[in-house]
Amino acid sequence: MAAVPVVTSTKPVDGMLPAVPEDIVAEWLTHVFGQQVKTVEITKVMHGTASKVFVTVVFDDDHISSTTHYPWIVNIYFREVEFFNRVAPNLAQISLPRSHWAGHNGVDQGIVIMDDLDAQGCQFGDPAQPWPVSRVLAGVEQLAALHAGTWNAKAEDYPWLTAHYDQAILSLMETYEAVVRSDDRPPGIHEYLKDQKRMTAALNKHYQSRNPIFQCLVHGDPHTGNTYLVQDQPRFLDWQVIHIGSAFHDVAYFIGGALTIEDRRAHEMEILDHYLEKLASSGAPAFSSSQRHVLDEYRKSFLAGVGWIMCPYVMQPREQVHAMAVRYAAALDDHKTIELVESLTDVE
Repeated sequence: MAAVPVVTSTKPVDGMLPAVPEDIVAEWLTHVFGQQVKTVEITKVMHGTASKVFVTVVFDDDHISSTTHYPWIVNIYFREVEFFNRVAPNLAQISLPRSHWAGHNGVDQGIVIMDDLDAQGCQFGDPAQPWPVSRVLAGVEQLAALHAGTWNAKAEDYPWLTAHYDQAILSLMETYEAVVRSDDRPPGIHEYLKDQKRMTAALNKHYQSRNPIFQCLVHGDPHTGNTYLVQDQPRFLDWQVIHIGSAFHDVAYFIGGALTIEDRRAHEMEILDHYLEKLASSGAPAFSSSQRHVLDEYRKSFLAGVGWIMCPYVMQPREQVHAMAVRYAAALDDHKTIELVESLTDVE
C-alpha cells in the first residue's frame, strides 16, 4: 500500500491555489504531494463560510500492482491552514481530523486536505436541528480541551493570528437594523434587540470589558453546523474564525445555539459546571459558576449570538437563521445580557 503523504506548509505556496472545486485537479495535487496523482474525483461539495470539497484521489504508484484510493476533504480557507499547521499539533486532548496537507497563497486563499469524514461514516451538524443535552455535554469537553491547551494565550505567542474578530462584527452592525427589521426575519426577536445603536454600544462595551483571566484561543464560531459526529460524539470543524478571546465566547455561543430554549433553561448550569470541571482537569485554573466574575463573563458572552440574529440568508440558509436567531434572542433576554453590559463601569 502506498504511503499517504502528510505534508504541512506554513509559508505561502508557489502558484495558484484552487479557487473553485473544479480547480482541484490531478496536476495540482501532484505538485502538492510530490507524488504522481492519476485521477481526482469530486464526490460532494458542502458550501459554507469554509467550503468542504470531498475528493477521492488515486495515486499512480509504480511500486504496487494496483492503485489505492484516498478520500479527503479539501477545506478552502486561509486561517484554517494556520490552525492545522501551527496550533493543532500542540493540542493533545482535543479530537481533530487528520490533516494531510495545508497551505495558503499568502493573500486570500488557503486549503486544508484532511481525511474524508463523510467516507468514514461521520455525520455533519445542522444548526436547524437542536442537540440533546448529552451531546452538548460532550461538546463542551472538546472546547475545554482547546481552551486549557492554549490558556493565557498572548498575541506574541501567535503573531500570525491577527485580531480582527471584534472589528468584523462591528462592521456588520452598520446594517444591523436594516437586516433585522426586513421582511421574513425570524419571529420572536425582542424589540429592544433590534435597536442598532443600543446593540452596537453593548457589543463595543462587551469587547472592551472581557475579563483577561479567561483568555485563550477560541474556536470563534462553534455552532453545530461547524461540527461532525463520530458515533454520536461531537467534534469541531471550520477553524477559520479562531482568535484570542474569552473562553466563555465559545461556551455561551455553543450552548445557546445547540439546545432548544427549554433545554438550555433547564440544563445550562449543569453544562457550564461540567465545562469548568473539564477545563480544570485539563490543566487550566479552577473556576466555579458560583463566582460572580465567572457567571458575568458567561452571561455577557451570549452576545456572540448576535451574528445569527443579523445573519442574511445569503450567508446561511433561512431555516437555520430562524432557528438559531430565536435561541440566541431568548438567551440574551433570559440572562439580561444587555442590561448587564450596560451596568458595567466604562473601560477607558
